[in-house]
Amino acid sequence: MFDDRRVLKCRIAFIRWNVAVAVLLCALLPSFAEDSPQYLGQRGDGVSDESDWSHQWNADGPVVQWKTELGIGFSSVVTHENRVIGTGYRDGHVTVVALELETGRRIWDFRYEAMLDANDFEGGPTSTPVINNGSVFVLSRRGKVFRLGMADGALLWEKDVVAETGIRIPGWGFSGAPRIFGKRLILNMGDAGVCLDPSSGETLWVSEDRDSGYSSAVLFEDQGVQAVILGSGRSYVCVELETGKERWRQKWLTSFGCNAADAIVSGSDVFLSSGYSRGSALLDLSTGEPVIKWKHKDFRNQLGTSLLIDGFLYGVNGDVDSGASLSCMELQTGKIKWMADDWNAGAVIAAGDRLIAISDSGELVIASVDSEKFQVLARHQVLSGKCWVTPVISRGMLLCRNAAGDLICLNLRR
Repeated sequence: MFDDRRVLKCRIAFIRWNVAVAVLLCALLPSFAEDSPQYLGQRGDGVSDESDWSHQWNADGPVVQWKTELGIGFSSVVTHENRVIGTGYRDGHVTVVALELETGRRIWDFRYEAMLDANDFEGGPTSTPVINNGSVFVLSRRGKVFRLGMADGALLWEKDVVAETGIRIPGWGFSGAPRIFGKRLILNMGDAGVCLDPSSGETLWVSEDRDSGYSSAVLFEDQGVQAVILGSGRSYVCVELETGKERWRQKWLTSFGCNAADAIVSGSDVFLSSGYSRGSALLDLSTGEPVIKWKHKDFRNQLGTSLLIDGFLYGVNGDVDSGASLSCMELQTGKIKWMADDWNAGAVIAAGDRLIAISDSGELVIASVDSEKFQVLARHQVLSGKCWVTPVISRGMLLCRNAAGDLICLNLRR
């Protein structure tokens, strides 16, 4: 009898210990655990896996966790754990700032000299930083790259790529976000990119001195070879990640060389789109060289990249300064499924089964991911002024900014 009681007590203690461990793990691994360390999120496709967030707010709108002011600019923010990195221009400098995600408290900042460079828009930084392996990498519009320590903002190295290589600066400055793939830091500079060693800043390869476009590099496997696609001023170009050797290019002429939307890869297909009446096309790469499957002018991504979800593209269709609507199009056919004509969109992402879109005037709209209709679930005015910058969702918090530099953090946690 004594032994049975002792065994029972041991079993109860063991069960309690397991429950305690489970509770602790749940506390350490919250459902809001996704970071957004680069432009367009964890995978760089604008689609987040976060689903445990709510759009069911009251008449006052979503809870405002905090607000701050970054300075003029069109750069999106990036996040890692409880930290937000943003950039903005003021008084002859661009400031890179680290904030607490939960409170908005400033942790550190780093400044570099810059011009406002207003050119048919307000100016300021346009390239979104990237967080990688304990560092923050920032590209200026004039071609300087800075590597900063994530913990304290200390400058680890800087490099003036334009001065070193002689590569020309495009009309609106360098705007593509830096991308890090393994031991390669890819910048959209020149005809088909520049590659640096992220640890040291050493130049690994350089493309020809021609106007770059404004898109960011997209990594994919091209016929068994790791490659990237970048939008130049006149083409979308595919080069080998390791060497920069060109594999193919698709001529793509857009007014002002404004190839700004990232290519979207789906199997052996590549989707391209730009504004100014240029339109879209789907390329077939199954033979090794691009063959156009379809093209038309009915769907145009001027600035932001569309989202590919279950075979359908959701994106800002049209020129944002003259009217652009959130639209849905079938990838394989190019058939437009719907257009939200009564709503002038600025940028859109997706999280779970919902679209998160900000209008060019600061209205936040949550809609279903639905290829058959535009179904609004919630909407609220959250910012004023020009809002073209891609919002970010991270750990249940939604971060939105305007051109003037107002950054707002909305708590969407259930």
